Amino acid sequence: MGPSAAVGCMIAAAAIPLQATIDPLWFVVAAVVLFLALAALGPWVSLSLRETRSPTTDEQDDLDASLAAADLDPTAIHISETADPSSIKISLHGLPGRRRLLLTEGFLDTLDDATATALLTAEAQRGRLLYLEYRAVAAAAVIGVATAMFGGLIAFSNGLFVIALTALVLFWFGRQLQFRADRAAADRVGADALADAFEAVADHRGITPEGATWRTYFEVQPPLGQRIARLRAGE
Repeated sequence: MGPSAAVGCMIAAAAIPLQATIDPLWFVVAAVVLFLALAALGPWVSLSLRETRSPTTDEQDDLDASLAAADLDPTAIHISETADPSSIKISLHGLPGRRRLLLTEGFLDTLDDATATALLTAEAQRGRLLYLEYRAVAAAAVIGVATAMFGGLIAFSNGLFVIALTALVLFWFGRQLQFRADRAAADRVGADALADAFEAVADHRGITPEGATWRTYFEVQPPLGQRIARLRAGE
């Protein structure tokens, strides 16, 4: 279910003593709102605690062309100073309209322009389709059901089934949203170019992209191997 859902479950469990003093419905609403607030503030806090620097003039010049090609216009760009210099990582932080881009030095120093552009485009489309926000909302919905069960709104005997069903449906939609983001990125840079970029990063990390397994049904993020296979197949 992932770290976010795990945090939410702890919130629900910690809030159990409150159910005797507040209305069960407000008990659920409070847990969901608290989780969403943490999900919104968490990335910002995490980024602010990192040791980062701004791109140098030369780095910014190199990034500008790739960012323009990716149609990505972050409010700020941060280069991580604590990550392994050879690591390749890219992520967007913040809410829509206030996205900040976090890169590692390995992204700047290791990748060619085509690969860098493809990865930036993929991340831009995830942000444009609100994939990160969807993950938080999906986890909050599962937490809401769990809290409703602890609060007495859902019979405990039915609660686990409802939680599992809710998670399966929401996580399926989440994987479809990721595939949609990949297709949108592929429309800009080419499906093979995007698949090549994913494989280049996996090769750099020394890993073999994993395909779909039974565990995929319980994940909101599809495995990289499945994403690559779909791009190669034109799906």
